[in-house]
Amino acid sequence: MQQRILPRKIYGTLLALFLLTVIAAGADKGSVLPVVVLTNQVAGHFKLEALVDFPDEALRAGMPITPQHIDSMMERLKELGVQRVSWGYYGDGHGGMLCPSDFQGGWKYYDATYRSLGNPLKVAVEAGHRHGLEVYAYFKPYETGAGLLFPEGSSEAKTMGLLPYIGGRLGWLDPFVKAHPELRIKRRSDDLPANLDQAVVTSIRLIKKDDSPTRITKEHLQLWTSETNWQYQPLKVDFSFSDTIEKASRDVYDKSGNRLTRAGQSVRVLTLSGLNLTGKYTLITTDFTTGQADFVNAGTAIVEIRDNRGLAIPIVTASGASVWCASLQNFRTAGLNFDYGWGANPIALDGSNANGRQGLIAFAKGRNPYLCGSLCETEPQVQKFWMDCLEEMIAAGVDGVDIREENHSMMTDYPQDYGFNEVILAQCEGLKDEALMIKIAEVRGRAYTDFLRQCKKRLVATGKRMRYNLQMDWLRPDRPLARALAYPANMNWEYQTWIKEGLMDEAILRFYHFQHAAILNDSVSRDMIELCHQNRIPVMFNQYISLSGTKGTEVPGQVQRVRDDGRFSGFILYETSDFLRLDAQGGCLNDWPALKLLKNIIDP
Repeated sequence: MQQRILPRKIYGTLLALFLLTVIAAGADKGSVLPVVVLTNQVAGHFKLEALVDFPDEALRAGMPITPQHIDSMMERLKELGVQRVSWGYYGDGHGGMLCPSDFQGGWKYYDATYRSLGNPLKVAVEAGHRHGLEVYAYFKPYETGAGLLFPEGSSEAKTMGLLPYIGGRLGWLDPFVKAHPELRIKRRSDDLPANLDQAVVTSIRLIKKDDSPTRITKEHLQLWTSETNWQYQPLKVDFSFSDTIEKASRDVYDKSGNRLTRAGQSVRVLTLSGLNLTGKYTLITTDFTTGQADFVNAGTAIVEIRDNRGLAIPIVTASGASVWCASLQNFRTAGLNFDYGWGANPIALDGSNANGRQGLIAFAKGRNPYLCGSLCETEPQVQKFWMDCLEEMIAAGVDGVDIREENHSMMTDYPQDYGFNEVILAQCEGLKDEALMIKIAEVRGRAYTDFLRQCKKRLVATGKRMRYNLQMDWLRPDRPLARALAYPANMNWEYQTWIKEGLMDEAILRFYHFQHAAILNDSVSRDMIELCHQNRIPVMFNQYISLSGTKGTEVPGQVQRVRDDGRFSGFILYETSDFLRLDAQGGCLNDWPALKLLKNIIDP
C-alpha cells in the first residue's frame, strides 16, 4: 500500500508534495506512513548506483588500467541507468597503498595502474562527470592494511614484507601504517606470561568436540616443525600417549556461531606428553589418506599446549585458511597463515593432508600485539590522518563521501582482546574486568563519533554530501560470529546518535551475511529504516550482486522488489568487477546482459 502513494513518474512529484502537505497537517507524527512518504520526497526518485572497489578491477584486468578504460566504464554504467558511482578510496591522493608488485595474481598490474593513473579517484571523478554521473568516494577508515600475509620463510616475505605478524610479514599497507605501526589497534598485554617465547612445550592436548570414539592412535600421529613457517620437516621425537574422557571447561563455537561443545560436556582428549619442544612453529597431523575422518573441533579449540608446570601456553593456530596468498598455503612446500580470523572453522585432524592445507593444526606461541593494518580511532595522529584522507577526496572533486567501518584489515581469531592502546587506557584508570571493558567501548565509540562529526562539518563546508553504511550484520543484538573479523571489537557503535544528529545525508543499508529477502523483512532493519525516516534521512539498499544468480539474472527482480517495497531511495550494485570487463583496447564491456533490464525499473 505504501508504494502506491510514492511517485513513479515525474508528474507524480506534484502529487507527492500535495500528500506531504496533507499528512504534515493532520496525521499522527508517530505513524509509519507519513514518515515513509516524507522521507521518499526528501530522497527524490528511485536511483540506481554502482560501487567500484577499484583494487578488484586492477587485480583482475590482466593489464594496467588506463584513463580510457575508466572513461569507458563510466559510459557503460550510464547506459545501464546508473546515476551515481561510489569509488573505493585506497590512499589514492597520496600514491596509493604499498603493495607486493612482484607477487603473482595481478599485483604487478595493480601497482602499474596506481603509478600510471597517479590518483585513480580523481581520474574516476573526471570521467564520471563527463558522462553525467555523480561520483562519491567510498571511504573505509580502518582499511589501511588488508591481511595479505606472506609466510616468514618465503622469498616474498623477505623482499616484499612490510611489517611482522606471527607466521610472516604483511604485504599490503598504507604508507602511514608502515611508518606508524604503533598507532594500530593494540592488544591487551596483562594476560600474557613473561618470556613467553622461551616457554618449553612439554605436552600437547588434542581435544575432540565430543566423546565419540576416534581412529587416531599414537602410531597415526605426526609432528612437524619449522623455524620460519616454511617447508615443515618431520619432527622425530618419542612421547607418551593417553586417550581420556574429560569434561569440557567451556562452550566451543565454530566461526558460524554453531555450538560444537557445551561446557561440562564429555569430550575426548588425546595427550602427547614427555615432550621438550622449543621450536618456533609446530604442526600436528596424521598419516591417514583415506576413510571417514572423526576427530573434529574448531581450529582454535582443537589443540592446547602446556609447560612443565602444567600451565597452558597462549598460542595462535593455523589450519590452511587464506585470502590473498592461497598459493603459499602448503606446509610441505610453503607455509601457513596464523591467527587469520577463520581459526574457529571446524577442522578434521585425521583428514587427508595431501594438499598441505587440510587435516592438520599448527601452532605458534604468543599473540599478535597489534591488528594487521587497522589504525586506532582514539589516537589523535590517526584522526588527523583520516581527515587528511578526507581532504584528498575533496580535492579530487567528489560529489560526496560514503563511509564504512567494515574492513579486511583486522583479521584475527581473538578480536575481543584488542582495543587497549595507551591513549584509551589513560581514560580508564582504576577500572578492571567488566567495568574496564565497558569504559573502553565507550571511549572508542565516542572517538569514532567525533571523527564522523568532523567529517560532516568539513563536507558541509565544501558543499559535499556524506553517507554512511549501516551494517545489518553488526548493528544488531544477534551478530553473526562469522563477521567478527571485519569490525573493531570492544567499541560502541553510536549509530542512533549519528542518525539523530544528521551526520549522514543518506543512509546505506548494507549486509553480507543475511539474504536479500531476510533484510527486507528483518525487524532490526525495519527499526533502522524507521529511525532514518523519522530524521528525514533517505535509505539506499546495497546488494552483493555476485550472490544473485548466474550472470546476475536475479538482479532485476531484486531491484524491482526493493523499489516496490517503498522504503528505499535506490539500489546499489555491489560491485562492478562482477559484471564489467576491460579489454586491451581500453574499452569496457557489460558481461551480464540481464542488467540491461534495470533501466526499465528505475526513474529517469
